[in-house]
Amino acid sequence: MKQINRLYTLFACLLFLVAAVSISFAAEAPAQFSVEAFTSASQDHATILKLRITPDAEYHFYSREKGETGRPSSISVSPKIADATVRYPAGIKSQDPILTDKTTYLYEGAEDIFITIPDHSITKVKLIASILLCSDVRCTPVHKVLPLDWNNLDLPDAEAQLWWKKYTAIKPIAPDKNTDSNAATGKQNKELAEKLGVQLPSTTETARTVSPSISSSFSSQSEPNALTRQSNKFSEAKSYAPAAPEVIKYEYDFTPRFFLQVLEVSTLSKAILFGLIAGLILNFMPCVLPVISLKLSSLVAAAQITDKAERKKMFRDHNMFFALGILTWFSLLTIILTSFELAWGQLFQNQGLLIGLAILIFVLALSIFDIFPLPMFNLTGRGTENGHDRWSAFSTGLLATLLATPCSGPFLGGVLGWAFLQPVGVLAFIFLSIGVGMALPYIAMAAFPALVGRFPRPGAWTGTLSHIVGFFLMGTVVYLLYVLPTKVLPGMLFILWITAIAAWTWGKFSGLAFSRRRNILVRLTCVALVAFTVTTVFREPPKAKDWQDFTPQTFFSEIHNKRMVVDFTADWCPNCKVLEQTVLTPENRAKWEQKYNVVFVRVDLTKEDAEKQKFLESLGSSSIPVVAIFPTGERANAPIVLRDIFTTSQMEGALRKAFEE
Repeated sequence: MKQINRLYTLFACLLFLVAAVSISFAAEAPAQFSVEAFTSASQDHATILKLRITPDAEYHFYSREKGETGRPSSISVSPKIADATVRYPAGIKSQDPILTDKTTYLYEGAEDIFITIPDHSITKVKLIASILLCSDVRCTPVHKVLPLDWNNLDLPDAEAQLWWKKYTAIKPIAPDKNTDSNAATGKQNKELAEKLGVQLPSTTETARTVSPSISSSFSSQSEPNALTRQSNKFSEAKSYAPAAPEVIKYEYDFTPRFFLQVLEVSTLSKAILFGLIAGLILNFMPCVLPVISLKLSSLVAAAQITDKAERKKMFRDHNMFFALGILTWFSLLTIILTSFELAWGQLFQNQGLLIGLAILIFVLALSIFDIFPLPMFNLTGRGTENGHDRWSAFSTGLLATLLATPCSGPFLGGVLGWAFLQPVGVLAFIFLSIGVGMALPYIAMAAFPALVGRFPRPGAWTGTLSHIVGFFLMGTVVYLLYVLPTKVLPGMLFILWITAIAAWTWGKFSGLAFSRRRNILVRLTCVALVAFTVTTVFREPPKAKDWQDFTPQTFFSEIHNKRMVVDFTADWCPNCKVLEQTVLTPENRAKWEQKYNVVFVRVDLTKEDAEKQKFLESLGSSSIPVVAIFPTGERANAPIVLRDIFTTSQMEGALRKAFEE
């Protein structure tokens, strides 16, 4: 009997592993980052790094200009390099998609940011990108570190790229200087104001000079104020060279007065008291109705035991271990938040955790609807196949508290605001008080097991109650799917479908009527099927480099040294778009880049271009789509050409023929 119970516990742990796997494969930021290096002869062979940020379809991010909302994007270089500059393209001025009454500056779609490194002896840096990605329903801050190294001898010419005019039109910004027109021009503006006879407002009471802050510059594309316009005119006329601007950082020193001061926390005793009250209220929160139903269903089940002493013992054990599950979760939460320096509720902004919770809650709902018996987790009050056990109560308490945690914020603002400023020991003690508050009803029932007689006897109505709980849980799954990014929804629906099949198979082909060996085989197969589906759906696809834009200078300088695949395309060419969506996909290109060490070049014929048309005709074609595969060396003059529509296998065969002959 004990071996079977351990086996069930193992199965439950494997199901938890499915959720953990989904977290590891789904927590990527909803954007892609790529960097290319170029050299500029016109800038004394300075290195230019082109950082492309491509958000997912439903996301945007904010430009360097500071609007009324959002967080301006920031790019820095590590280690710090003298005279390095960053060029941020101007954002699109528009209403914020979420706060529609506010104006901001957005990057919609892919955007290129340029970093110029004048010292050409440097060949290795780290780019640090800090951006805020937002959709219509959620925002995700992203801090991306991009290691990069290059060989200056192999860099393509920056002047030959299509983006060169765009690059030269953007005013460079030093990545370690604050160029905000309101705060970063202190000494310069003061000197210019004296020369121009302009009166500046006094900042004596609002700002003090302190140590320089980390990069907080804004795009130079922002509209200049009157003083700046006059300053520019004066500088042009007099060739005035002002002193280096003084960096000012504001000191925030306020004494807040709260409207409900009685609810604010300033002492440990008050924090513990409020923690106990907030934990107790959690049991009655409307947003945790599924949890309340789970608890009620389990407690009612105890009343079905006929033996009075056994009924009390079961009732006491259930409540004790249910309360222990609550306290365990709050202890784990303390460790997680302090170890990873997370804020309260930040766990539930993690896309991977939401995916794992959706799968787990869906599985629990299927168990409630009698699709299959889920070991360890007992939500219907009937215990496991071997009767009621303590693990069932403990795990149900653990799960119930996990589901209730996101709803605790409104009652814990003052407590947690004070607690997170205290030492770890104090923080842990306060979290424990919240857990004790939530567990109080169950501790009380464990202390007075005679209360079991107050619960009604189970009957047909308990089955209905159980199914109502299942519908609440299914509603929770719908909510989690709603808050997840749009891009993961098709994959999630497929995973839930496979999970339902696995659960049905578990319940249909295993159980007490079958041998232990058969049960192990069937259930392990079901768990493996769900785990395989999760890892397959959320497996990060290989990332291909961006298409290299065609220029005659670059192409002919590399034709004998680099393997190239040249795609002739245009926006008005539907067959070209079909090929890009089916054959020349990022996944296929990434695979071929790695396998054949090939560069993908795009010749865009959307606009009429005599040079590009001449190139197309040299390959024996006057219409598109056309893809030409160029080997290196002498064979570069005899490329393999594919015309019109072709398949992935035909493309693979052409690559082998071009590079493996």
